[in-house]
Amino acid sequence: MIGKKVLLIDDDVDFLALAVRTFEQIGAKTITAFDGLEGIGKLLTHDPDLVILDILLAGMDGFQVCQRIRRFSNTPLIMLSALDQDQHMLQGLEAGADDVLSKPVNAKILLARAQALMRRNRQTNGQRTGHGYGDGHLAINFESHSVQIENQEVKLTQMEFRVLSFLLSNADKVLSIEQILFNVWGSKYCGKDDYVHVYISHLRSKIEQDPKNPRYIQSVFGVGYLFEKQNDAASFSGRATEKQLT
Repeated sequence: MIGKKVLLIDDDVDFLALAVRTFEQIGAKTITAFDGLEGIGKLLTHDPDLVILDILLAGMDGFQVCQRIRRFSNTPLIMLSALDQDQHMLQGLEAGADDVLSKPVNAKILLARAQALMRRNRQTNGQRTGHGYGDGHLAINFESHSVQIENQEVKLTQMEFRVLSFLLSNADKVLSIEQILFNVWGSKYCGKDDYVHVYISHLRSKIEQDPKNPRYIQSVFGVGYLFEKQNDAASFSGRATEKQLT
C-alpha cells in the first residue's frame, strides 16, 4: 500500500491513532476526519484509495455518510461497527459498504481486509477480457468498466461491478453462493451468504427493468444465481420466470 491514501472517518481518537500508525507503517498516507461532513469533504479533496468509516458518528451516522458517498464515488469502503454485528453488517452492505468489521478491530485484521479489498479492486480495474456484453438493452464493457441501460450510464460501485463481472464471465452457468463468495470476496468470507444476497439485490435494482422479476440475474432455488444472456432488447416485453433445479 505504499503511496496509497486511506481516509479514516471516526470520532474515536484511540482508534484513529492505532489506524494511522498501522497504515503509515506500510507506506500508506492517512487522512483523518471526526464526523461525516468533514469526511465527505476530505473525500472530495483528497480522492483517497480507501475509506474506513465508523457507523456510530455524531450527527450523520455512518450509514448516511456511506449512502451519500455512494451517490458520487465508488471508492472501496470498509465500515466499522461496535454494536450488533449481524444487523449492522446488513445495513452497512445495503448502504453501499464493501465490507463491515466489528470493533474493537485487531490492527492486523483491519490491514489484511483493507489490502484484500484494494487488491480485488486492482484486479477488477485491470481486467482485459474483450468488450463484455450487449443485447440492445444492457451493455457491459469490461475495459471501460462501464454499464449502460438503453445507452444511459448506470453507476456501479467497484464491488457491484466485480460481482456482475463474475456472473457474466460464467453466463448461463449456475454459480453457488460459495463460488461467488470465494471468487469475489475471498476464502475468508465463506459462510457470509448475506454479502452475496445484498449485492445481487443492489445489481437487480440497477440493471433490471423489474427487480422482482429479473431477466438477467436469476435465482436458482437452494443453490445460488446465474446470469442469463438475452437475445435482444425485444425480449424485455415479457416477464422472467425464476429458475429452479429439478
